[in-house]
Amino acid sequence: MLMTLLLLWFVERAHQPLPSATPNFGRIQGTVVDPGGKPVEGAYVYAVSDTGERDRPQTGRMYEEVTTSGTDGEFLLNRVIAAERVRIFASKPSDYYEDVGDSFIFHNRKHLKIPEVRVNPGQKVTGVRVQLARKAGKLHLSVRDADTKELVHGVFIQWCRKDDPDPPKYCINWSGPSEDERTMPLEVGVSIHVEADDGQHEKWEYRDPKTGSRYFRARSGKTETVHVYLRKMGASSSQRLEVLPRL
Repeated sequence: MLMTLLLLWFVERAHQPLPSATPNFGRIQGTVVDPGGKPVEGAYVYAVSDTGERDRPQTGRMYEEVTTSGTDGEFLLNRVIAAERVRIFASKPSDYYEDVGDSFIFHNRKHLKIPEVRVNPGQKVTGVRVQLARKAGKLHLSVRDADTKELVHGVFIQWCRKDDPDPPKYCINWSGPSEDERTMPLEVGVSIHVEADDGQHEKWEYRDPKTGSRYFRARSGKTETVHVYLRKMGASSSQRLEVLPRL
């Protein structure tokens, strides 16, 4: 009887899936500073290993991690996937320091130095200094009907960089509510297109009310509001545009 039970146990174990391999980890310790070299508290910090795995809580796997910097700008990432090339990114949206990681190419900053280190299994890399890029500017869009001044619910918005060599690469498309706020690149102009989902309003393209330029230029550390007024198709009323700084 005992031999039969043991045999059944071994057969059952043989049909169970093998545990998945656990990657080897290292640690990274350092500080986050602003463009002037002063420590930044409360910045989000994460690492990207050249294995293709990102140490950020997106898929729910146990080895992905994001942390925040302390009062002196210090941070510690405890579960970094060991790799020859690991880059460290930091951001603080509340202070206009946007995320310039690989998946945020719309905010691509030329000449921005991203710290890069080698991490071995069980190793703690220290002395890493992550310098934030210059403060971004933000744009707040409010889309309304030109006649009723009511919000137009359900809009399609597209932002594209002026230096975009390949439109799908440096553009952001957004479908959703008629109130939206985004950080904008500083080095280049950004074209803005708005279209209502209801099929009853004309399309809208940004034009600077003072210069006539079709490109919006963000101001560092500032949020500007653009009130978009969409005309009904066939209406004769003119479009109105106001650009107001939000301090």
